[in-house]
Amino acid sequence: MAVRERGVVSGVLGVIAVVVVAFWVAVVLLLSLGAFVPGLGLLGDVGTAVAATTAAPFVLVGLVAVGAAALLRRRFRRVGSALVGLGALAVVASLVISGMIWSATSSAGGSVNPFAALVPAPSTRAEPDEHLVYTTTPAGQDLHAAVYRPSAAGSPLLVYVHGGGWVAGSELDRGKDMRWFADRGWLVVSVEYTLATADRATWDVAGPQVGCALTWAAAQAPRWGGDASRIALLGDSAGGQLAITNAYRAAVDQARSSCGGTVPKSSAVAVQYPAVDPVGGYVEGYSLGDSLTTDTRRLGRAYFGGSPDEVPDRYRALSGAAVITPAAPPTLVISPDDDVVVPPAGVRDFADRATRAGVDTTLVELPFANHAYDTGAQGSLGNQARLTITENWLRTRVG
Repeated sequence: MAVRERGVVSGVLGVIAVVVVAFWVAVVLLLSLGAFVPGLGLLGDVGTAVAATTAAPFVLVGLVAVGAAALLRRRFRRVGSALVGLGALAVVASLVISGMIWSATSSAGGSVNPFAALVPAPSTRAEPDEHLVYTTTPAGQDLHAAVYRPSAAGSPLLVYVHGGGWVAGSELDRGKDMRWFADRGWLVVSVEYTLATADRATWDVAGPQVGCALTWAAAQAPRWGGDASRIALLGDSAGGQLAITNAYRAAVDQARSSCGGTVPKSSAVAVQYPAVDPVGGYVEGYSLGDSLTTDTRRLGRAYFGGSPDEVPDRYRALSGAAVITPAAPPTLVISPDDDVVVPPAGVRDFADRATRAGVDTTLVELPFANHAYDTGAQGSLGNQARLTITENWLRTRVG
């Protein structure tokens, strides 16, 4: 009886082991397939959304799964052999994705630490050195700025405008990234602006508030060790639209500040997946459920106060094409190939138009990457790509 019981237990454990190995092989293989074939609906969206974070760790996961499957083959020959083959395919796919992201990063002047990419850290919040009110709106809302000080005096000023579809996000969202820049000699100021709601459009409010924040940050920079004559303006997604609009308008003295003063000119502007084609984003963007955070049409209606048919002048005025000028500062645009929130075609059209107008424009296209590809984990392939490409490019334009 004892022998039989041991045999039953062994059999059950063997089946459990097969299920566990099969699960991980399936996860790695399916997500890799989704990244390679983004047109596979939700699987493609998920695959491209996580590829820049998971591709490198999945190489390790896949290798462990292949090794476990090889051991299982002794008892479950056909199943084990199938899992070895599928696992090997998953490892190759993860290696290809990792290699192509690495190659694109290197070609754009960035760098990747492979060990950090294999075991990325959670994207937890990093507290700023100071968290201040830079202005109060007429409605009584305090708008804040998070300040990350450098160790050396005379550092260039980096002002960051957060994303979130104009309806979400915070000046504290990307604290670890902001600290990363500060540790490399930048005075970083991440700024808040009034968020839109279904009942309150902010298309004419958020931009001048960012202009106010720029004016304020430049005036305060010397006391934090910053050099206000060298300003880099950064923005992601909706923040990318706000950054481009302010930097390009300031270049021809047309930017507005909600708190008065002259909006300073930026030495360079670096954006990723910027919402510079709001009509394209409305028509071709992502929709999963009827909420402000999952439907780009709802985002557009909230921010602009209507659809492109209802308020075409607002969409036109805040598009990237409308603010392009030969006087615009050098511009870096990072565009993930498989962005389902901000369609890449509109972003790349903006970059082409800016280049033709004489703007020093650098367009970086990242393969196997979706919207917010860099936010999954600190030290991931995507996170390292964004940080190192941006910082190295800024050094050549700002110093």
